[in-house]
Amino acid sequence: MCNLKSNSVGILVGILASLIWGSWPVFSKVAITHSLSPLDIASLRFTIAGIILFPVLLYHSIKLRMIFSKGVILAIGAGAPYVLLAMYGIKMSSSTHFGAIAPSTMLVFSTIGSIVFLKEALTLSRCIGVAAIVTGVVWIGLSNLQNISTDTIFGDMMFIGCGALWASFTLLSKYWQVDSWSATALVSVVSGIICAPFSIEVIKNNPVDLIVWHGVYQGVLVAILALYCYAKCVSILGAAKGALFSALVPPVSILLSLTFLDESITINEVMGSIVVGVGTLLALGIVKLNALRTSLEQ
Repeated sequence: MCNLKSNSVGILVGILASLIWGSWPVFSKVAITHSLSPLDIASLRFTIAGIILFPVLLYHSIKLRMIFSKGVILAIGAGAPYVLLAMYGIKMSSSTHFGAIAPSTMLVFSTIGSIVFLKEALTLSRCIGVAAIVTGVVWIGLSNLQNISTDTIFGDMMFIGCGALWASFTLLSKYWQVDSWSATALVSVVSGIICAPFSIEVIKNNPVDLIVWHGVYQGVLVAILALYCYAKCVSILGAAKGALFSALVPPVSILLSLTFLDESITINEVMGSIVVGVGTLLALGIVKLNALRTSLEQ
């Protein structure tokens, strides 16, 4: 009963993280249209998050040695380098491509890494679920192939790099057994130290309401709440299962793009989202393979 309750918490926080991250490429694209550069967005995000979470490091008695060793490595995976790579990629390509490519490549890297380094076992149901997720994500991306350009290709390559970076955070936070709050604080504080000087220029050159709006969204919801929920999910369910929730990002991004960016949705995106949803249910064990086979036969 206790294990079931714990798994339920892991699933719930994983879904919450996915919902926030699904909105991130869309609202970041909106921020760019408001004249904020990728560096501006990263600076706001981590300066605010770093200030808020610095007391967490003090409370957990995190030593300087850990901050400048494991903290730096985790921050490379989920901190300023990841955000800058993603933001410049979105500027060159699109938020839809980010939602399709980054989560799928992260899932592949995390799954392989969890087998090789963490010795996690993969059931047939999870393997089929992962395959369905990757298929669905690729299916979503196919609807944009007709608009491929040099900039788009470079942007998409950056998204693959984002997937590799985030997979390193997923695997290392589990391997080092860094608790959820400490992992979140380390990423934000280390990145905040780097970004703080740039935040001064952002504050000087932009309206207060713009800074507050995007600062709260990027620095509190995305950098703190979503990352904590994801780290908590990984600590409960494991790196391989925790990574699966990234597969919910593309459908969320597509739905929000319809609302806030006035983008249209294609049949490929609809069908790909359905395949991603089924794959996630299979990989998490919420829907059993035998039960799915029986329902399809009926």
